[in-house]
Amino acid sequence: MSDRTLNRIGTGCRELDSLLSGGLEVGEILLVYGERGSGKTALAFQVMSNFASLGKGAAMVYTEGRPPVSRLMAISGRSWDAISDLIWVVEVKSFESQESVIEELEYQMPPGVAVIAIDTITSRYREVLGEHDENIVVNKSLNRQLAMLKDLCRRKALSVLITGEVRMQLDGKGIQPVAPAILSYWSDRIVRLERPLGDVRKAVLERPPPKREAVIRLTEKGFIGAGGVAP
Repeated sequence: MSDRTLNRIGTGCRELDSLLSGGLEVGEILLVYGERGSGKTALAFQVMSNFASLGKGAAMVYTEGRPPVSRLMAISGRSWDAISDLIWVVEVKSFESQESVIEELEYQMPPGVAVIAIDTITSRYREVLGEHDENIVVNKSLNRQLAMLKDLCRRKALSVLITGEVRMQLDGKGIQPVAPAILSYWSDRIVRLERPLGDVRKAVLERPPPKREAVIRLTEKGFIGAGGVAP
């Protein structure tokens, strides 16, 4: 087992951990993007629950309204009472407040946090996009937020998971994350979630190469192997 593998903590789904060569790595940003309903929030909650079950704190910045804590509780299952004190969720209601929260994360989050999830990092960003000159300021702000997250995860030995919305590529051939240049620049690893049929999902590792895939299933308890049985 390599030192890099030892420096990773799993997602709670064996197939995803295999795709990620062991899970989330300390000091790295993992970008997970996909269409609405692909399971981005569920994966973020599953990661937080798995970290907390190992005695490690987990923090989330949630940008899409009221945080669905009941979903987090369902994914955590019977361990919720034991791990809830290790989980911290903060809601942001504007792109401006998102920047402020990320800027203050180091000082506001509880001690012992080992993973930070931002779900989604482009939701409030998308709301404030306007004309070209306005977008220069907005893009600078998003770039600064990612830079702060990268600096924080390296200095504090944390893992960071960011989720992103999607848009059609300019050539019409497939999807890409919103703000692709900014998110790709700061992300060490990138996973795309697809919805081929029903509760089946395909996770595609786009970075680092070579591109690999895993077929998984989204359940009330989070992600499991496509042929598995939910716990």
